[in-house]
Amino acid sequence: MTKKYALALGIGLAVVAGVGVLSVRAIDEAPAASDVKKLADQVGQKDWAELSKEGQTVAKKYMPPEKGELLDVMTVFKKRQKDGKGGLGVGKEAGVIVPDGIEAKILNLSKRVTPGDLDKAADLKRMAEISAAVAGIAVHLPNDEAKKSKEATKKWQDYAKDMHNASKDLIKSLDGKSNPAQVKAAALKLQTACTACHNDFR
Repeated sequence: MTKKYALALGIGLAVVAGVGVLSVRAIDEAPAASDVKKLADQVGQKDWAELSKEGQTVAKKYMPPEKGELLDVMTVFKKRQKDGKGGLGVGKEAGVIVPDGIEAKILNLSKRVTPGDLDKAADLKRMAEISAAVAGIAVHLPNDEAKKSKEATKKWQDYAKDMHNASKDLIKSLDGKSNPAQVKAAALKLQTACTACHNDFR
């Protein structure tokens, strides 16, 4: 009887441990990555109204009472890990562009733009497309603080639009023969939009 109880307890603990590992893994692998990338493919063809309308369809997957949440979308900004987990990173190959995380790279560009950065303009444009796509989804996923009043919700929506517009400006600054000062200014505008939202709602 004792052995059976121990076996059952062992299996139960293994199942609980497994669920814990899966929960951590789900966060590490940016659950919304596929949806974000698909929407990012449309950034160049759609304005804010059209993109955010498409983003609403994606956002419904991450609205309560569904299992997902805003964090599932925002995780794409995390640094990419060598095993392919974490955020989407910047560029196709992990570690080629440093820092290899969208949030970290935007912050980096807002302070200094190097010739090496300009050589990777296509990858940086894709990074900005992902940022714009996230804005188009996040606008429909206000957190609890942003739901406290109509004014707070409107402010959240305005921040999301600012993030989208700043992302588009960064894309534009990287077109053709890029000017380091213009890229830096666009990155700073995007960083400022993100920071303002974080300050009010994080």
